Amino acid sequence: MADQIRTAVVGTGYFGRFHANHYTKNPDAKLVAVVDSNPERAKAMADEFGAEAVMDHREIYDKVDAVSVAVPTPFHFDVARDLIDAGLHVNIEKPITETVEQAQVLTKLAEERGTVLQVGHIERYSAAYRVISEKIDRPLYLESYRIAPWKARGVDVDVILDLMIHDIDMIIGLVGSPVSSVDAVGTGVMGRKVDIANARINFESGCVANVTTSRISYKTERRLRVFSHSQYLNCDLGERKIFGYSLRGDPMTEGLAAIATDTVDIPQEDSLGNEIASFLDCVRTGKKPFVDGYAGSEALRVAVMINESIDAQLKKVQAWLTPGSPVSVSAKS
Repeated sequence: MADQIRTAVVGTGYFGRFHANHYTKNPDAKLVAVVDSNPERAKAMADEFGAEAVMDHREIYDKVDAVSVAVPTPFHFDVARDLIDAGLHVNIEKPITETVEQAQVLTKLAEERGTVLQVGHIERYSAAYRVISEKIDRPLYLESYRIAPWKARGVDVDVILDLMIHDIDMIIGLVGSPVSSVDAVGTGVMGRKVDIANARINFESGCVANVTTSRISYKTERRLRVFSHSQYLNCDLGERKIFGYSLRGDPMTEGLAAIATDTVDIPQEDSLGNEIASFLDCVRTGKKPFVDGYAGSEALRVAVMINESIDAQLKKVQAWLTPGSPVSVSAKS
């Protein structure tokens, strides 16, 4: 492989442009091509970053070594499968695919072809995740809270796949145990998809996570609280601060003196820059990606479980509100 890894970006939307920008800035990469079925969009972004405009991802097989896939989720599987089958390394935006079955196919194919498959769960490449994972050991209970004002972008999918999946993946990474069950509620408010949701996630280790996500709030807020046997972290991810509490004695005999407190400032870093750098390092060295196909599949599996739980809850609500239904009649009697 040449000194610089030849790269391309498939998809010129919101995230595709950021990927192209980072490949251009990274000294280990050379952005060779920008791919989009719309020739005007492809040319505009290609001209901006000094790359070739290509209309079909199948035309870049012999031109590049590594590709970021940033097309809409329904196209993830077909595009990534073609690229991996051609022997290219792929960094695919979250969620990995539409279905768990598709994710498993991509993961197996990448193993067979010996290519890198990385999933862009950007929170795992953040300074916040790194600091939290270094400070906490064997968490017992977690609470995450991610809310944001309404935006038109991203509403083609529900809030679970749009926003909550960030916290799902981050929590799975911190806990390090398979998810056994979920219980969730949610509803649509502004759009046709679920806009606000809460999920209780149970892990085989006995750990429990309570995850709340909304995209119809009047403000933006991101918080994570993590409890372990003798430690508690209160993480304000928006303000980039972590407030830590840990035992250094017996509070029953020493009172507050037995509780140590500290405040950690989370470094200001570019999480996507970290993600791209990690991907390029895996391509060059053959390392296993920090978030590989298996991790991406697990995050999607849990997201699907949450959606199924919400669907069941909404059906109960609909039955309750439908005049003449057995549930409605029983409630009135």
